[in-house]
Amino acid sequence: ERLKSTGVASELEGAGPFTVFAPTDPAVESYEKMFGPFDANVCMLHVVKGKVPVSQVSSADLTTISGESLKYKRAVRKDFVNDVVIGEKTFGPYNDFPVDVECSNGLIHGISLSLAS
Repeated sequence: ERLKSTGVASELEGAGPFTVFAPTDPAVESYEKMFGPFDANVCMLHVVKGKVPVSQVSSADLTTISGESLKYKRAVRKDFVNDVVIGEKTFGPYNDFPVDVECSNGLIHGISLSLAS
């Protein structure tokens, strides 16, 4: 929804593939309450060129389509990009955040926070 309303979706229709770190709706709402609009610049921070599966995040070029570099780190047996857990496992009745979701122009990884936070 945000990709379309900000015009970023049209960029993703171009030459790919791309990897999208897709924050959940509550993550977007939380970002907007704390920092302001989830605009095109923020959306572009969640998209990197290339098809980057979770198994390759640690060694991949994580330069966004806006030219910014995302920061990878490994801590407490988890992978983080910009201090957000990638491949987060939940517990109980809750769903894990999906990763390596194939789409026509790359991959999508679900995340629980905005990378811009």
